[in-house]
Amino acid sequence: MSRFPQSEYLRLEDLALCQRVFDQICADASLDSTSIEAEALAAMVLSAFQRSPDKTEADLLAAIRSGRNDFEKQTG
Repeated sequence: MSRFPQSEYLRLEDLALCQRVFDQICADASLDSTSIEAEALAAMVLSAFQRSPDKTEADLLAAIRSGRNDFEKQTG
C-alpha cells in the first residue's frame, strides 16, 4: 500500500504550471532559483496548488504574490 494518496501526485501539466509560477516570481524578484529563499518559494507554490488545484496560473501567481511580500516585483 502506498504511503501517499493518489490525489497528492502532480500531473505533468500541474507541475509545469507550478514551474511557470515559480519561474515568474523568481524573475520578477531577481531571485536566484537555487537559493534558500527560492526553495521556500517552491514549497509555497506547491502547497498553494495542492490546496486549490483548480486555480488558473494567474490565480496561483496572484495568491503567492499576495501571501508573500518578499516575492513581489521589486522596483528600484
